[in-house]
Amino acid sequence: MPLESNSGSYAMASDELLLELAEEGICAIRFYTWSEPTVSLGYFQSASLLANSKELKTLPWVRRATGGEALVHHHELTYALGLPLIIAGHKSTLWQEKMHLIIQKSLLLLGVSLSEINLPEQRNDPSNLLCFHHHAPQDLIINRHKVVGSAQRKKKRGVIQHGGILLAQSTYTPSLPGILELSGIKLCPEKLSSIIVDECRNALGWAFKASVWSHEEEARIQYFVKHRYADTGWNDKR
Repeated sequence: MPLESNSGSYAMASDELLLELAEEGICAIRFYTWSEPTVSLGYFQSASLLANSKELKTLPWVRRATGGEALVHHHELTYALGLPLIIAGHKSTLWQEKMHLIIQKSLLLLGVSLSEINLPEQRNDPSNLLCFHHHAPQDLIINRHKVVGSAQRKKKRGVIQHGGILLAQSTYTPSLPGILELSGIKLCPEKLSSIIVDECRNALGWAFKASVWSHEEEARIQYFVKHRYADTGWNDKR
């Protein structure tokens, strides 16, 4: 699909549709940026956490379908990958490493070198609600700072994997430098997403067909927007 700029509720509703399509046997990947700075909470995080952050409580926020911790989506390229379980396999978490290796190679083609790979898990401050303050072994790191991370949600027949590529530092998260600050390289989201698709072709042997949402798919997205991701009661449920 072409690169989109989405609101938080529409972005998460679209990712939810990718999970439904994966359940129906369809593989899909989409890339998008954010129409305004937005916080997304992991599916199991408490909404009350935002009230304790002076910077984040002023931002619009949405709950993700995937797990993990909070993200501030600002200067970021986000991807969502939907896979039928028959393709993802029962150890679907291996796809986080697969996609990160593809993203790593794509960044290298644009001159961005990752300084550390496969570091041990690290939680810098257990009380910090932000995902990018904590490192998992498959995360992509520059100078001890996380710049790419992903999370998943699995259902009976499908998996959705959602990940963020931190292109530059946000004024709302000054403790999290992005690729621009760490490498001096300003990346174009459109170009980076195109290269990642090419590298997916090379690494996975998949053929990709660009498409836009059908009228039926758009209606399903709008249903998720209304009844979940733009619904205050649904977002506040934890």
